[in-house]
Amino acid sequence: MTGGELASTSGTVVWDGVGTLRMRYDGTQPGLDPLTAALRTRLGERVLPVEALQSVEVGGNGLRLVLRDGADPLQEVGGVEVLGDLYDFPGVDPEQAERVAGEIRRTLARRDVPVAAARWLLAPPPAPDRISGRDAKLSVANGQLTFTYELRAGRRKKAYGNPWSVPLATILDVQWRPEQGGLGGRGYLRIGTDRTPLDRPKPKHDPAAMVSERDTDLDVLFFAARLLTRIRP
Repeated sequence: MTGGELASTSGTVVWDGVGTLRMRYDGTQPGLDPLTAALRTRLGERVLPVEALQSVEVGGNGLRLVLRDGADPLQEVGGVEVLGDLYDFPGVDPEQAERVAGEIRRTLARRDVPVAAARWLLAPPPAPDRISGRDAKLSVANGQLTFTYELRAGRRKKAYGNPWSVPLATILDVQWRPEQGGLGGRGYLRIGTDRTPLDRPKPKHDPAAMVSERDTDLDVLFFAARLLTRIRP
């Protein structure tokens, strides 16, 4: 194995030839939407073990790393439609990209990597144990997630009490959505448990949701990704 470094218009991919890729992001590329630019800048560099990959694609648009299900908590909670471009690296040298991709594919074949990951293989970005939103504060301590609602929160929001604590072991999923802008609505974080109704109320009325303050999408995303690793180690 020889490894290699691929320079892209969105950053750099470094393959060590053994089993690790380093993705170094560039958030200054012209034309990026503000959320993507800020995310790449905040992330800086991520370390990806080859076991996190399902496949590697090289085409006219460059290099694309396809992750296994359950490998990256950040992608899992954010959704591919929002964060999928973190693993797209356009503008790489095609010949060099094909050589590196071939090495990675041979490594994956030798290790017989399954489709789904049994545990998280990428670390979530650092995040605090508490965060404040527009209508609630969230905190994690002693194996519980606690919602403390603000005065502006309505009665439906406080239906389970104020504060309301949820054992981490009973949380089934974590959802995050960024602010849509205009009339698209604010961003939010919300959880699902076995008592979550199928027909969920809007986040501003949902006891299991926190509506984000403006310009805090990434703070909430990083908190959500870390929370996900706590309910699914």
